[in-house]
Formats: sequence, C-alpha cells, structure tokens
Amino acid sequence: MGDSAILAAMSESDGEAPTQVGSDMLLVRAQDVLVRLSNEDEVIVEIGGERHLAPRVALAVLDAFAVPRSLKEVLESLPSSGTEHAAELATCIDDLIDRGILVAPADRLGEDATYGWVRPHVHIQMLDDEARTTGFCDALRATVRPGDVVVDIGTGTGILATCAAKAGARHVFAVESSGIAEVAARMFEANGVADRVTLVRRRSTSATLPELASVLVTETIGNDPLDEQLLEIVADAKERLLAPGARIIPAAIQIYAIAVDIPRVLLERHVFTKRKLDAYGASYAMDFSALAEHRLSSTEPIMVESKDVLSWPLEPAALLAEVDFMQPFETWLAMRAQVTFSRNVEHLGVVLGFRAKLAENLVLSTLPGDTDERNHWAYALFPAYEYLAVSKGETLAIEYTYDRGTTMVRVVPV
Repeated sequence: MGDSAILAAMSESDGEAPTQVGSDMLLVRAQDVLVRLSNEDEVIVEIGGERHLAPRVALAVLDAFAVPRSLKEVLESLPSSGTEHAAELATCIDDLIDRGILVAPADRLGEDATYGWVRPHVHIQMLDDEARTTGFCDALRATVRPGDVVVDIGTGTGILATCAAKAGARHVFAVESSGIAEVAARMFEANGVADRVTLVRRRSTSATLPELASVLVTETIGNDPLDEQLLEIVADAKERLLAPGARIIPAAIQIYAIAVDIPRVLLERHVFTKRKLDAYGASYAMDFSALAEHRLSSTEPIMVESKDVLSWPLEPAALLAEVDFMQPFETWLAMRAQVTFSRNVEHLGVVLGFRAKLAENLVLSTLPGDTDERNHWAYALFPAYEYLAVSKGETLAIEYTYDRGTTMVRVVPV
C-alpha cells in the first residue's frame, strides 16, 4: 500500500481533502509533545496541558516527524498493509494535524510565543497563587547558603531562579525547554542576576551542567500530582546533576485520596448514568443501554477546579503514598488506603491532593482545610464507576498506582 492510497484515504473525509494536507507539504512534530502508553491499544498524546487519545501507530508517526519531512517521504517510510491500515494511518495523521501536534516548520518556530507553557495565563495563575510562589521562595531563602550552586528545573518565568540568586547562590542553572525561556532571560536581566544565572534551554533529562548542583528546586507538581513526572525528574537530577548530599525542594511529597460525593450535574457531563440513558430513551424512542459501559478508563481523571471540589461533601483525606526525595526512592508506586464512609454517598469519586515539604516547618498543601479556592491547582477526579452509591458505615479500599506519568485510581472491596 503506497503513499498515494493513504493520501486518498485522507481525502475521503466529507468528500474533500483537508486543505492543510498535500504530499509535498513539510510537517514536524510540535514542541513539548508528551506521549504515554495507555492500558489499551492506544497512546495518550499530551500537548499544552491537553490530553488526546491516539492509536498506537501515532508512535511511529511522531517519531517519523521528529524533524521536518514531507508527508510523502514519511508515508513511503512507514509500513502499511492493506486498506484498513492505510485508513487508520490517514486518520491518525489528519487528527494529529488538526490538534496542532503535527505542524508546519514555520508554525513550530512561532509556537513558542503562544502555545502551552508559554501562554501568559498559565503563569498568571501560578503567580496569583501566593501560597505556592511565596512558599517556594521562602524555602529557597531557608535552604540556599553562600557558595551554593542551584539548579531550577522548569524555571518558567524565572521567578525561582531569580529568588535563588537573590538568596545568595554563587550560580544558578535555570532549565527550561519551552519558549517561556525567553521571558526568563529578560527576568534575570531586569532583576540584576543575569551574571549569576545560566539559562539551559533543554529538558532536564537531556541537559548537562558544567558543575554539579548543591541545591535542586523544581515546581513540577501537576493537578494529578505526579503527572508532570516529578519523580522521574528528581531521580534523574540526583543521578546526573546533583552533588552527593544536595538539598532538594520539595524534600518530600505525600499523595492523598479524598473520597467525594460528585454532584449529579457534573457527573452527567462525563458519565452515561442510568438516569441519563433513560432520559435519552424517552426523548429518542431508542434503547441506549449499550452506552452504559462507555466511559473513561481508571487512568483518565476529570479535572475539576478547587473552588468546586471544596464545596462538595468530603471524607477525611487518606494517605496513599509518601516519597522522601532525600532518600533512595522508586519512580513507580502501588499503594492502597481504606475509607469508612461517614455519610451516604450518591455518586462516589476520588480526588487526589498532596502535601509537599518545601523546607523545615514549611509545607505546601492542596488538602481541604489546608488550602482554599485561590490555589491554582485543579483536582484530578476519578469517578468510582462500580461504587457510585455508598452507604454510611461502608468501608472500601482505594487502589493507587503511578508509573511513567500515568496514574490509575480504582475503588475496590476491602
């Protein structure tokens, strides 16, 4: 099956070829694309904080477009067997283009200015979160000593690298792979620390430093606390970028599960409930029971704003996992906790929160009671599909696993 057949398949959508596709068109993988394997025959492609499901053939496609290449050249290099495979490949490429994951080389050069981590609103949200930003700056002031070399992984606007320099660091390496690095460079100049801060424009896992650092600071904690690969980032830095005995901010992180009663109006935006299916049946005179099992997997949370979750009925937070970064640790986790319910629950879900030890007597937390709606983190919500209704006094177990950027949460019998 040649490239002409695949291009033909790409042209069959709605009877006309997508205007952006031509055999001689140059395409390249967008910057800051993260790919994760799913438990099913799919991969999760993440860009700019948004996740998209794609068939496994997307792995080969994204690898082929690591550098600018024509569509024809890539199609000739990719194995294809039969019309069905050609159609899957065509649909995959078309979808990756539509989602901005495959772009024209000129667009990639310009995307740094506006896309993903570069967008101003992302950093406005983080800077508006004074508990977060002040907490990390206070931790740097308490940790950095004269003569220290600091590495700031994911420097963003450069605020933490600037703070480290002002706290007395001899030198700071500010690591940032996205286009926000240009903003950070101006931040260092404006604050008079450019002579002591070196911008390293790479991902930390592929970066090298001219000397080992004595302090690491990284605020790579996600809404799903570990999904920005905090464990892998710290483990790699300890192995390659840090001197023995280096101090780390955060020094430790705890992951908690909080059982919640999901409001029906929110649940039914994401889940085919029986009530919803019965209503569809009445409206359209059809049997919609086949949709009952069509739902998100246990690795795909719904992101919900803090201000919403904090208003729901909540059970006390249950500790799932604790990682001490100052000690040897694994980059995968498999834990469970039990919850005995203090009330009846109509629509059970589990949200994840964290407590991060930034320095001695300095903790940053998203747990209810520790935080308020002004924090910029959202909560990762996992509906408990098998146990949506729970009775007061019932005890269930919450299973939690984490591996390579992917979290799974399930509710199971004790």
